[in-house]
Parts: sequence; C-alpha cells; structure tokens
Amino acid sequence: MMLDEFNSLIGLSAKATNANDTPFMAQLFYSTKTLFYELGLPSEVVETMLEQQYRLQQASYREQYPNANTYILFYHQQAVGKVMLDISEYRIHLVDFIIIPSMRGRGLGSAVLTFIKQEAAIRNLSVGLSVERENTRAKKLYLQQGFKPESYSGAYESMLWR
Repeated sequence: MMLDEFNSLIGLSAKATNANDTPFMAQLFYSTKTLFYELGLPSEVVETMLEQQYRLQQASYREQYPNANTYILFYHQQAVGKVMLDISEYRIHLVDFIIIPSMRGRGLGSAVLTFIKQEAAIRNLSVGLSVERENTRAKKLYLQQGFKPESYSGAYESMLWR
C-alpha cells in the first residue's frame, strides 16, 4: 500500500511480500538472533529453536497487527531487507524492520525511514516503533532519525516520531 511506490534515487525499491518470500524473511529473522548461534548447541537444535521463534513472532504479528503490510526491500534488484507497517488513521507503526547484515551501515535504513516519515508527514501522522533495548545500533539510527523514547516495557523501548 505505502511502499509500493517507493523508489529512491539510491537504488532502493520495495514490493509487497507473498508466500514465496517466507524463506528469505525467515533468514532475515535468523540474522538478528546471533546469540542463539553462540550458545554452543548443536546446529539442528539452534535451527529448530530459531524456526519456532520465527513462527511465534509471525503469529504474534498477525494477531496484534492484522492489517499490517509487509514489504521486501531491494537494493539494485537484490533483496536486502524487509519492513512491516501497520497504518491506522492515527499513526504509522513500524512493526518490523530488518536490513541484511552485509548491507547495514550504508544508509539504506535511513533512506527507508526518511520515506516513511515523509509519508507520515503528508498524512499528518506520527510514526511509532518498538525496539529491543539491547539493540544499540538500531536505537542509534532511530534517534538520528528524530525518534524520541516514549516508554519502556521489559526488554523493549517504544519510540515515537512526530
């Protein structure tokens, strides 16, 4: 819905996801859970744990954000990430946002967030998100993009851009 027309000057584009994108999206999720690989467990156990965590996350997202749209992000036609947005009449909620590890730190995340904020400004909406408190790299990006901490809940910090 929103990112379908996204096409930035730096070679970024987006498309709505479909069932064929599930393996890529699962791999993106796994790339954020490096701690599991550091536990010293057999790889089959780690893979099973990650698969279960991914399925639980997706079920939770479907329940909490039934109207959210998920997009695969491309950089010069190469899949490099995903963004999941829940748009209401009150705000845009950034449900999930992942860039593959090899493409982080290149300005892609900033470009996507800038686009989302521009769309929010046009619609007179704020942009909210929740980030793991330990995810200092993501929090730094959000702070640089003008997001302000709003509240804390367990391992997560809610942030808002107006």
